[in-house]
Amino acid sequence: MGAKLKSFAATLAGVLCAALLAFALFTDLAPEEAYVSHYYQFLIHVMLMIFVGFGFLMTFLRKYSLSAVGLNFVLSAVVMLLAVLALGAAQQGALEGRVSTITIDLPLFIDAAFAAGSAMIAFGAVLGRASPSQILWMLVLMVPVYALNQWVVFEQFRALDIGGSMSIHAFGAYYGLAASRWIATQPGGGAGHANNGASPATDTFAMIGTIFLWILWPSFNGALGATPGGTDQWQWHCIANTLLALLASCVAAFAASVLLGESGKMDMVHVQNATLAGGVAVGSSASLRLPPAAALGLGALAGVLSTAGYVRLTPKLEAGSLALRDTCGVHNLHGMPGILGGLASALFTALPSLAARNTGLLVRGAAQPLWQLAGLGVTLALAAAGGSAAGALVTRVGWVRGAELVVEKLYDDAPWWHGHEGEEEEH
Repeated sequence: MGAKLKSFAATLAGVLCAALLAFALFTDLAPEEAYVSHYYQFLIHVMLMIFVGFGFLMTFLRKYSLSAVGLNFVLSAVVMLLAVLALGAAQQGALEGRVSTITIDLPLFIDAAFAAGSAMIAFGAVLGRASPSQILWMLVLMVPVYALNQWVVFEQFRALDIGGSMSIHAFGAYYGLAASRWIATQPGGGAGHANNGASPATDTFAMIGTIFLWILWPSFNGALGATPGGTDQWQWHCIANTLLALLASCVAAFAASVLLGESGKMDMVHVQNATLAGGVAVGSSASLRLPPAAALGLGALAGVLSTAGYVRLTPKLEAGSLALRDTCGVHNLHGMPGILGGLASALFTALPSLAARNTGLLVRGAAQPLWQLAGLGVTLALAAAGGSAAGALVTRVGWVRGAELVVEKLYDDAPWWHGHEGEEEEH
């Protein structure tokens, strides 16, 4: 079985060597970081979300938990390394010849962790259906497209999206879904697969991820919301708006799970995911001074929308002509709430009463709503194009694809982890 992972290990080694060379030639540390006590606590919170929250949230599959948490660990590390280079170059003008050295500081590390979060969202769409080599290449190829989208949305459009409803969540979801259209599409590999399900134990472990994400989400949305030593007004807005939206989406998701579900009982899929949708949806508007009821209403709507997606939309997308497989339901937790967040930010910045309360943020003035919509449109287009290209590459190029998975081995740790060979032989 070890031969199946040679291309994965070789690619990891190659990426690390390339990163070492790039860091040696093109990077340096900031001479001092005067605000370590401010930024480092937020970096730790964001990394807990990525490495613990996302990792354990994806352990719900009863035979794929080791791969979910293990690959989340190493792939997040790979993406963070590459994102420091790609985002640093884009943000600091290295690609335009303005600087020759990328300066590494704590805000850049936070942005790189955001990129890893977006990558783990994309990973969730193909969880259990792609080889480690395919997933690695899919995410390596994602980093430059992600950095390009960030540069367009923030540097060119000056859109509001501090919590990444559009640029992190929607981008990751639709990049992953576009790639998913190419990966493991053989009959029998979808929702009806024998291994594509949870156990009480794995559902409990997945709830660890949910609760980590839920508690720390205000830090995710507010990590870059203030200038240290200056005003923390916008960061306060991020924290308050996000907490209110999360409280509402939690309550709404539990209610919707019972009222919309066919069993009339609470469903762990909804509880693990839709309870977080408020944090996604409020991300684009988080820095605005919103009426508290607006944040609550947006969070409640996101919780219901996400739950309805799991109940009504996911089965139709898989069974329909698209045959769209989405293991973790990223379309429901990150995709649709991310679009909702982008649309909500356009609405909020268009309302005169709210615009008057947030003039310092609306750098585009009365045209800000149009730039919000433009940011959403470009994000969806780049995510779909990039994900489709990556999906085609990792399924058609042999040395990239690595070991192919037969349908019987989907959603299974046995082909990849030492000590599970006996389990592989039994199935």
